Amino acid sequence: MPSSASDNRIETQSYPEGSKPQNESKDMERRHRRNEDLARFILTRTSIYLHRINKAMSETAARYRLQEIAHAIFASLHQYPILALAVAIVIFVFTLPFLVFIFFTMTTAVMAFTGFVLIEGALITAASVMLVSLLIGVFLMIVIVGLMFLTGYFGISRVYECVSRLKIDDLREYLRNNH
Repeated sequence: MPSSASDNRIETQSYPEGSKPQNESKDMERRHRRNEDLARFILTRTSIYLHRINKAMSETAARYRLQEIAHAIFASLHQYPILALAVAIVIFVFTLPFLVFIFFTMTTAVMAFTGFVLIEGALITAASVMLVSLLIGVFLMIVIVGLMFLTGYFGISRVYECVSRLKIDDLREYLRNNH
């Protein structure tokens, strides 16, 4: 089909009165049902896998009599509290490197996710400090120039006042007579 024919063709879809909102609501209802079905599917699969994991762990614990061994260890540690403290310290010392690793990993992840925000905050802070310092500088410059003008005005007005008290004609005469 030539491109000019496709350019000339305009397709429109018309909806009878009131049918467009009904179609949109039906589409939203279908999407909502599909999302509910997907969530239900994920939950059922997850519960099936969790049940299988729980069953496998129970079978392993029963096969190796782990529950009986744990009760015997707990009873002996209950009789000797110093030994229980030593075992707790050993467990803590062996798990400490893993805890530090997990702490650093989580800290790095949090910093990676919030790093942009921190950098952006630092840039905004630096820009704000520069803006405030510029505004303070401009304000101080206006104040200093204003004080200079006021000082000049009052100085000139004082000089004018003093000169007006003296009679300039008398001063001219005095200067002519002395030369």
